[in-house]
Amino acid sequence: MANAQEKMTQVCHLLELHALPPTPLNYHVLYQHVSEGESALSEALQAAVTEGRTIDSVLMEELYIQHLTPDHQKQTAMVERMSELIGNLERNSKSNQKHIDHYHLEIDRCARALDEHDVDKSRHQLRKLAEHTLVLKGQMQKFKQLLEQIKQQYLSTKSQLKRLKDKHHLDPLTGLYHRHYLDKKFQYWAKKQHQISLIRIDVENYQQFCHDYGDSIGNLMLEKVATKIDKYVKESGFCGRTQNEQFTIMMADVEAQTVDLIAEKVQAGISKLRFVSSRSGKHLPGVAFQCQTIHRQQEPNFSALVSSTH
Repeated sequence: MANAQEKMTQVCHLLELHALPPTPLNYHVLYQHVSEGESALSEALQAAVTEGRTIDSVLMEELYIQHLTPDHQKQTAMVERMSELIGNLERNSKSNQKHIDHYHLEIDRCARALDEHDVDKSRHQLRKLAEHTLVLKGQMQKFKQLLEQIKQQYLSTKSQLKRLKDKHHLDPLTGLYHRHYLDKKFQYWAKKQHQISLIRIDVENYQQFCHDYGDSIGNLMLEKVATKIDKYVKESGFCGRTQNEQFTIMMADVEAQTVDLIAEKVQAGISKLRFVSSRSGKHLPGVAFQCQTIHRQQEPNFSALVSSTH
């Protein structure tokens, strides 16, 4: 009991230190951290502190998904194995179909090569070929049915894999990418020496807004902002929720003028958002939005960019 009380005190201290709401998820992550039950989780949390990253609910959720979600590693391994298996199965199915088609052509060739001067022998061979052809056609029909079943299973499995990947990569509140996914994509682009541009959108006075009108209204506001950001970016780049009230747009090899133009449109679009109370019908005071464009070609640290103030 004394040990549990000590850990609970440490968790409460961390919650208060980082102004984290005492949700079951936040408490669970920090309890595992102070208990040293998950070394990878503690290392990731310490790395975030070292990088100067804000310790907020978004980070807690990422840590939970990556390190504490039941069978997460097994699910990730299954995704990789199933993707490879499905690819091999599809390739083998196409190869088998080609072999069967080739065999069918060979039968036709043999039929044409029969001795036309020996009528009885030719008729006998033709009957045998006809029988084999019927058998082959039946086998081909069954094989086509099997291919159709495999195709349906493939589509179903592909859909399930997509849901698993989305659960791992996407923020459940906003539908935008998690920070860890943007970081991974950033490192890939940097390795390929792409010119990377970031647009960072910070929601100012968000905590006060939630204090005045409640977390539910605050979450609704974040959802609206995320939808607006995603609308302007479309296929130009990747949108992510990088902190509790911060969003980041990441693009590769896009001209600086184009990036600045997108940033202006995003800021203008967000500034037009209005919120109305469902009870009174009155317009709620909004929160301030700050949109900042960062152009960097050589910068290996994604966290430094999204956390920078310049």
